[in-house]
Amino acid sequence: MAFPALMLIEYPTPARAAEHLRRIDATNHAAQPQAGVEAVENVGPFFDKRTGPIVAIAAGPFADSDAKGLLDSIHYDADITWNENTYLDKKNNIANLVWNAAILSGILIGMGLIAGLAFGWLRILIKKLGPKGRAGEEDIEFISLGIEESTEAAVGQNRSGVMPRR
Repeated sequence: MAFPALMLIEYPTPARAAEHLRRIDATNHAAQPQAGVEAVENVGPFFDKRTGPIVAIAAGPFADSDAKGLLDSIHYDADITWNENTYLDKKNNIANLVWNAAILSGILIGMGLIAGLAFGWLRILIKKLGPKGRAGEEDIEFISLGIEESTEAAVGQNRSGVMPRR
């Protein structure tokens, strides 16, 4: 026993749906089967309709009025709006990203300057307010690479023409 069947096929564009509906109609109404197309046997009446990009096919033991009523109840309604949001708000705007990166750079530079000045002032303050004349202590300096010594050696070599020994 065959049951009625309704099939909806959605295509990307209405033009492609119309093209495929013409092929379906040509295959359905052809007296002889075409090459490469399998014949559909015992399907019963075959009704089709296109609405927008949708092709609706009703097949099976339908009465003509039932099949046409079923196909007439299928509608495609395209809602097109021109005022949709482009989603370029504060979160997705490249100019806002660049501006925020500049602000972050300014904040980090400012924090670095404040920390450097605070460290320098603290060192000067400790030198001035700290106890003076402690026995055996010299002025504490930073650890350095000794560039001055190597520069003096290079300058001495240039003046005398003899390279100093180490």
